Amino acid sequence: MKVLQITNVSFTVKKFLLPLVNEMIDQQYDVHIACYKDQAGHEIEKEGYVVHHIPFQRNLNVISHFKSMVALVKLIRKEKFDIVHSHTPVASLVARVSARLANVPLSVYTAHGFYFHENMKRIPYTIIYMLEKIWARYFTDKLFFQSKEDYELALTKGFQKPENLVHINNGVSGNRFNPALYSRVKSRESLGFTNEKAIIFVGRLVKEKGIVELIEAFHLVLNEIQEATLLIVGDAVTGDRDGMNVEQLIQSMPMKTKEKIKLLGMREDIPDLLSAADLFVLPSYREGLPRSIIEAMAMGKPIVATDVRGCREEVFPDVNGYLCKDKDSLSLADSIIKILKDESKMKRFGENSRRLFMEEFNEQVVLERQMKIFNEFREGRSINKRPRK
Repeated sequence: MKVLQITNVSFTVKKFLLPLVNEMIDQQYDVHIACYKDQAGHEIEKEGYVVHHIPFQRNLNVISHFKSMVALVKLIRKEKFDIVHSHTPVASLVARVSARLANVPLSVYTAHGFYFHENMKRIPYTIIYMLEKIWARYFTDKLFFQSKEDYELALTKGFQKPENLVHINNGVSGNRFNPALYSRVKSRESLGFTNEKAIIFVGRLVKEKGIVELIEAFHLVLNEIQEATLLIVGDAVTGDRDGMNVEQLIQSMPMKTKEKIKLLGMREDIPDLLSAADLFVLPSYREGLPRSIIEAMAMGKPIVATDVRGCREEVFPDVNGYLCKDKDSLSLADSIIKILKDESKMKRFGENSRRLFMEEFNEQVVLERQMKIFNEFREGRSINKRPRK
């Protein structure tokens, strides 16, 4: 059975989708990938994965999307895929229409976080909400949800029949993200500090991730905790709409602040970096069900995140961290200080994070929920194949 996994950019494939791709391959599915193939895409291809270049754009250019749709329909018809599984908002809109036009037997969409959210203005919220609802009802057979809030909204608002809506959650590998495997002392020494309180952020360096508020908050934190360091891990990604010059922003800060910030760029050693940190922070304006928080939980870290969808499904106030106001550097700084100034709280929150991870966010469970749907479809097709037009 042939499957096409579709997302905007190959970075998403490399960082988030390969566990599912590998699981499907292990279970004898013929898996292809379609995305905007940049450097990460070529790296994946060299590892033996089949990657097709489709020029998805993360904007509102209708002509660009039409070109992507034409290319995608040609690919689907040529390869005769049985399943099209799409991810990310813009690519999924194009992919699901393409799947219908090419008469694909099963079209699946994973909502990693609906693009509409509670902090949007009414008109754009309504437009995007209606697009998602129409596409769910007419262009999608199964919808997977990482966020329980998204799942419950879709269920309540009748996006699809209840049996076609599946809450899969999100997860990471507890084997790789295991604090017992890493040396905190060596990790800190390699980063050039030993006794300081280390705050870490991991994510795309874009405005909506709260980078501006993070740096402003860190400046406030230093007034209370002088021996502190901020580790910023990540970079911009091809097609980001709200990218920013983080290095320039750091340089605009006072000397005592900018010399305490380490801009580490894209890294592959995230568990090692997390082991060096005392606190994980994610001040996003919107999220789905952030994997970065799950990684930090797996490594036994206390968390400070904004009180937005997804984050509040992972961070429980006074249990494993605090939720702060979005776009509010003072609220963020206060939450950080409350944790870093209390050693017993840091320890308790960290232990609770690891426990919650083990109970709720095991990657294998998430994969099994998805594979159950795919395997049931495969078994049904083997009994009674639906002919293509």
